[in-house]
Amino acid sequence: MPTREDVLDLLRSGGTYEDIGDRLGIHPGLAYMIATGLPADGGDVPSPEELTGREGLLPGSSQHLVNPPTEVPTRDPTVERWLRARAVADGPMREAAARRTARPPQPAEQEADDDLLTVLVRDHNQIKYIQEQLEAVPGVRQGGGAEQQQRRVSLVDMIRERLAVHEAAEEEHFWPAVRKALPDGEDLARQGRGQEREGKDLLAALEGMPGDDDQFDELVEKLATALRKHVAFEDAVLLRLQDTLPLEQWEKLGRRIQRAKRRAPTRQHPHAPDTPPWNKLGAVTATPLDRARDALGHRPAEREGQAEAGDAADADGRPDDERR
Repeated sequence: MPTREDVLDLLRSGGTYEDIGDRLGIHPGLAYMIATGLPADGGDVPSPEELTGREGLLPGSSQHLVNPPTEVPTRDPTVERWLRARAVADGPMREAAARRTARPPQPAEQEADDDLLTVLVRDHNQIKYIQEQLEAVPGVRQGGGAEQQQRRVSLVDMIRERLAVHEAAEEEHFWPAVRKALPDGEDLARQGRGQEREGKDLLAALEGMPGDDDQFDELVEKLATALRKHVAFEDAVLLRLQDTLPLEQWEKLGRRIQRAKRRAPTRQHPHAPDTPPWNKLGAVTATPLDRARDALGHRPAEREGQAEAGDAADADGRPDDERR
């Protein structure tokens, strides 16, 4: 049976409970119980004091670890080829596919709160959603063609845009709060910013790189690993901060981050300062330039995970001259 330290080591390296369960050959709910001492189904209701400092807790519900989604155990290539052929031959299905994008779903009205935990975890979930779309599209190494590579370039740019906004707001408000509220906050903020710089460097290297470049797939794999590790680290810091900050400050911090996101840069600037007050001054300079580039050019993120349009076809599949 794996030990608590076995599970926590894998969590610290960026693994999810689902990944850890697969690796250790145990149920993800059992991995959660080993790490936290609590059942994943929420059967125990510990006091806030008992939760303080408990490593491995998830922000929000852990019910999905008890009842993971059902997966089809086998795949039949013949059936898949038949389904693809049917989809290509079906006009309405082609139109639906043309309209489908990788845009993350918007939160329901009841989930649209602006407290710190909700704001940051919602950002994490949206970036994770795009990352899952990216991992589902085959790269060159998996035999993906030109259309798949165009989609991957667009998905990487969607991550770039959202991560730039998210991290700029965190640098302005979240990490300063961590430094101030937690006894080891300076070390945590230094570690978190270091992880963010790694992601910025990878995204900067990927900017403008075609999907069929020899380095593209390798850099995307490194980016995926870095993102998983950073989100796991940041979620753990969030839980510690939640135990420390009063509710009023917790909600005020979330609203400040929301406002900061509206004026944040939309691209990574690895060499820009990332600590107050210089990071805010850097954002004042970078944001107008980024948004001017967005307005004047056509960045891949605008395609929302789709391949480049051919022959001026719109979502309904007809060229522009036929529509006129």
